[in-house]
Amino acid sequence: MILIYTGFSDLDEKLSQTIPSSRTAHYPEYLLQEDKSGTVILSPHAECKMPFKDFLFALRQQDKRIILLLGDPNSEYIGYALALGIYDIIFDPITSEKITDKILRPANFSDVQELYLGLKGKVSFSGEIVETEKQTETMEETEEKPVIEKKEKPVPEKKVKIIEEVKKIGLSQEETAIAQIEGMMRLLGQKLGTRDINQALTELEQALVEEIA
Repeated sequence: MILIYTGFSDLDEKLSQTIPSSRTAHYPEYLLQEDKSGTVILSPHAECKMPFKDFLFALRQQDKRIILLLGDPNSEYIGYALALGIYDIIFDPITSEKITDKILRPANFSDVQELYLGLKGKVSFSGEIVETEKQTETMEETEEKPVIEKKEKPVPEKKVKIIEEVKKIGLSQEETAIAQIEGMMRLLGQKLGTRDINQALTELEQALVEEIA
């Protein structure tokens, strides 16, 4: 059942003749008594014994669907309607064709999202819908993170001496360098397998890597 109570008798009469399974209500209590889960076509011009916003709340308590004829796009009741989940809102010019179409095609949130964003303080939304992956990554990067101090593992004295000796190697005196590398390899428990300075340095480097790892 569709109940009509707009506050304009001529419009109520026209709608009751146009909309199937509809009935005109002549007092507000009738809307609360009749058909617990029906549809109500309503406007703020209808006479009510309580504030109109409270009347809307009372109707929504009964899970009634409300088609609200606000007319004025700056109406004070837009915020209340949206807060109560009333999305079927019609603004001027109000016609029976618009109302009939709204009955057949209920509005979705996407149809009224701009109304939310235009409430200017009554109900405030930022307008952001979805954070992009890039924005999320940027936020994570800028968040202050706890500083974890890394404790350096002490280097054994033997390894320190080996590293210091490596720094002293003079490649201009190749034989002296080979002899020093050979001594270091023995200290590491390995035997030098070449007399070529470049290969000897490579073997020493590998031995140091194995020892320090």
